[in-house]
Amino acid sequence: SLQEFRSQESGEQKTEENVLVSPLSSTPLFPPLARGMKGVGRSQSLILLDEVGAGTDPAEGSALAIALLKYLADTALLTIATTHYGELKALKYQDERFENASVEFDDRTLSPTYRLLWGIPGRSNALTIARRLGLGEEIVEEARMRVGGYSEEINQVIAGLEAQRREQETKAKEATKLLQQTERFYSEISEKASSLQERERELKQYQEKEIQKAIAEAKAEIAKVIRQLQQGSQTAQNAQKATDAIATISDRNLSKQEKRQPTYLPKVGEKIKLSNLGQTAEVLNIEPEEGEVTVRFGLMKMTVALTEIESLDGKKVEIPAKPKASPPPPPQATTPKPVVTIRTSQNTVDIRGSRVAEAEVELEKAIAKATESGVLWIIHGKGTGRLRQGIHEFLQQHPQVERFDIAPQNEGGAGATIAYLTGAIQK
Repeated sequence: SLQEFRSQESGEQKTEENVLVSPLSSTPLFPPLARGMKGVGRSQSLILLDEVGAGTDPAEGSALAIALLKYLADTALLTIATTHYGELKALKYQDERFENASVEFDDRTLSPTYRLLWGIPGRSNALTIARRLGLGEEIVEEARMRVGGYSEEINQVIAGLEAQRREQETKAKEATKLLQQTERFYSEISEKASSLQERERELKQYQEKEIQKAIAEAKAEIAKVIRQLQQGSQTAQNAQKATDAIATISDRNLSKQEKRQPTYLPKVGEKIKLSNLGQTAEVLNIEPEEGEVTVRFGLMKMTVALTEIESLDGKKVEIPAKPKASPPPPPQATTPKPVVTIRTSQNTVDIRGSRVAEAEVELEKAIAKATESGVLWIIHGKGTGRLRQGIHEFLQQHPQVERFDIAPQNEGGAGATIAYLTGAIQK
């Protein structure tokens, strides 16, 4: 091997060659080595030593190598030394300034893989190589006995460390690959979620614009009908025409909005969203005929209208069509009397919160008061539906009630009933 030293003071390069076949020991290397050590400075020196302390008695060589390495640890910036001495491998556990490293060796091919194993000392493979190269088995076994069990145990420990290191590296690669896949999936899902949210915002904006447009058009048409009614003679027939026109406008615009909103009917046990509260609840019971649903919200149970809930993905509730409480009477031979169906304070009664018996008394008064207009708006609310059922039973038996219907959605829906009275006065 060629040892090279550079003098820091003079910049003069000196070399000393120790031929492998030379009968001399490593002693001739010490003078140039000593001269080179004089120029070692901690801030600039990098020392490379190959088989430090070799070529002499192993005990003295290892002792000299340890002393030299400790000196260099105090003076040089970095020292890298190769060795086969076990005593030098133990320096790491005696002095924190030292660290072990080795090049991986393949026992099958008897060649190094040149993979650096940081923190693991190299193990001796002389006996293994000797056996593979054909040296007699009895010679190898004799040598193994002379080495002793301690050295064999050390080699086994080092081999175990190498295997553990390889396993950890494999798992680290798998973990890195899995992490990369997870990050990629997360990125893709985040992008899709952002895209869906953006599409949802755009759809809501579009729907809101369309609804506002429909409302504006309906208001304009209603205003036109009202102006025509105000300008003409205020007869019952004209009032009926105006009411029919407004109902047509309302039905047309409501049907447009229903087409734009996806509808559905929830199931028991399904998670839904309370539109007014913006909170999630669980469906306990559904009464489509009553237009109500019982839900559990936290520790509370509450009954709300079907129109006040929606699915978690924004679908509105579709309320099944409710049959009329009583069929219209058969056509009479006489010409039907035109009825004014414009809602006023005179033909409207609010009985919300009343008991059925109390409501019947109020209804009797309201029917007598609204006989001239021919129609009575009864506001009873949605609630549990018991008050509404009692009112309908009362109206079915009342002699002055020709028929009654649930109010249109834009006039209260399931929370109101319109009763058509007999004996309306023609105007």
